Amino acid sequence: MTTTLIILSLAAILFVSGRIRSDLVAVCAALALVVCGVLTPEEALAGFSNPIVIMMLGLFVVGGGIFSTGLAKRLGTGILGLAGKSETKLFVLLMLTTAGVGAFVSNTGTVALLLPIILAMAKSAGTSPTKLMMPLAFASSMGGILTLIGTPPNLIVDGYLRDNGREGFAFFDFLPIGIICCAVGFALLYPLCRFMLGKK
Repeated sequence: MTTTLIILSLAAILFVSGRIRSDLVAVCAALALVVCGVLTPEEALAGFSNPIVIMMLGLFVVGGGIFSTGLAKRLGTGILGLAGKSETKLFVLLMLTTAGVGAFVSNTGTVALLLPIILAMAKSAGTSPTKLMMPLAFASSMGGILTLIGTPPNLIVDGYLRDNGREGFAFFDFLPIGIICCAVGFALLYPLCRFMLGKK
């Protein structure tokens, strides 16, 4: 137990510091757990057989393809065309688009898909990506609470209920509360982003 806590603590510190790439930190932490005998090689590699992990890797590849083919720039230009010069319209369109995608794709997958588009939008608009990255991160999380598959916790709770003989959730059972949460979140996030990121 002590060895595990030490390795996880060191990994957390390295994640927070950002001096080493997060993927390298994660791999080295897994290797350290294997070397110390906490995990077997089979247990350490078990996550790579998870279809969700494979899906996430695929989405990052798709995101890179979207950026490389120029599709991200065209989509970003389309959103910028609708928004015009209004930062409010751009914020609303960005949040709605991200939340809509996040309702059907996990948070990580949503960011992986939209990140190239957001970067292209920032470059075209001549604005700092920071002003768009923060809304992207929050909107992807808020969109995840709209549907059953939007975020892993929803699926975990649904699976627990079904495993214990109870009725699970329907696909859109989360939607009414999710819409309220998104509306409140959008309303609060807009002034906060303008206040905290306005000079960046």
